Amino acid sequence: MLRIIAGKYKNMRLIAPVDKTRPTKDMVKEALFSSLGDISDKEVILDVFAGSGAVAIEALSRGVKRAIVNDISKKAIKVIKENIAKVEEEVIIYNLDQSELLKALDEPIDIIFLDPPYEFAKRDELMMAINDKKLLKDDGILIYEVDNKANLNDHYGDLVVYKKRSYGITDLYYFKRCE
Repeated sequence: MLRIIAGKYKNMRLIAPVDKTRPTKDMVKEALFSSLGDISDKEVILDVFAGSGAVAIEALSRGVKRAIVNDISKKAIKVIKENIAKVEEEVIIYNLDQSELLKALDEPIDIIFLDPPYEFAKRDELMMAINDKKLLKDDGILIYEVDNKANLNDHYGDLVVYKKRSYGITDLYYFKRCE
C-alpha cells in the first residue's frame, strides 16, 4: 500500500497497480521532495510514467496547483483514476505512449518526473524530445529515476544534470535548463 508523506493529504492511502509497475519507494519519494524544498509556488507537475499517480498526488499535497499524469497501461490508468478521486485537485490524465504524450503537450512544465521501467531503452530519445520541445520551464526541474546500473548523460541539449543522488538500487538525476 502506498501513502502520501506530507502536505494536506498526509497519510492518505493509495492503491498500486498489480501489473509491471514499480512504485517509487517512500524513502526515495521523501528524499526527492525534500530535495525540491517548497514547491507551493509551482503551477504544474508532469509524471510521464505515473503508475499509481502517487508522485503527482504527493506534489499536489505539497501545494503544486495541478498535475498531468500519463501511463501507457490501461490497468495503471484505472488505478490512477481511483487514487485521483480521493483528492480535490486539477489533474489531467493521459493513456499514451511517451512520444505521443509529448506531441499532445503544449505548455511549459515546472516539474517533470520520469520513472520509466528500468529496462526502458529510449532514455536519450525521450530526454532529447523534452529538450527540443522546450517542455521544461526555464526555472523548472526534471527528475529522472533509474536503477543504479543505468547511466544518464550529463546533458541533453539544454538540459543539464545539476545533482545526482543514490538510494539503494535507485538513482535520481536532477536536470535544469541551461542555455
